Amino acid sequence: MKDNVSKIKETKPTQCFSYEVTMLVHVIADDEATAKTQLDDKGGIVTKRDVKLVNTATLYGEDKDK
Repeated sequence: MKDNVSKIKETKPTQCFSYEVTMLVHVIADDEATAKTQLDDKGGIVTKRDVKLVNTATLYGEDKDK
């Protein structure tokens, strides 16, 4: 190896998982406009959640341990 050539940093493969999530959320409020604002700002009470894996992709990044 020549002196002026630097070693390429080793990479550690990681994965990105993409999910489709369907939820039923309850919000207690006086009217629909208030409920919508509260849902956007603070969330609500989740009573049902269906999760479906739709995609995975391998990513590469620097190995921070080295």
